[in-house]
Amino acid sequence: GNNVVQLTKYTGSTDFTAEDLSNMKRIAKRDDCVDLLAHSLAPSIFGHEHEKMALLLMLLGGAERNLANGTHLRGDINILMLGDPGTAKSQLLRAVMRTAPLAISTTGRGSS
Repeated sequence: GNNVVQLTKYTGSTDFTAEDLSNMKRIAKRDDCVDLLAHSLAPSIFGHEHEKMALLLMLLGGAERNLANGTHLRGDINILMLGDPGTAKSQLLRAVMRTAPLAISTTGRGSS
């Protein structure tokens, strides 16, 4: 995109402890796993269940694929958030940026 400034290259730790893995497996077995994760995204923001679910599904991502005809599908999921001022758009995006260090957020007219 035009006028995109990368703020950081820090990727955080990708090492999971045995306790981390145990907690992930325990949560994955729950029937309400996806709802729990969506509600856990930006817990200080009340409501916005649909937006939080969309952001969670974006974080979980799509699958990169190479088709037999040579076509490459990246699997990246992009979200455009529009709304009135004061509707928690920026706070939700900041929560995503804290959760996914490789995410890149763009704003303004220069984004394309």
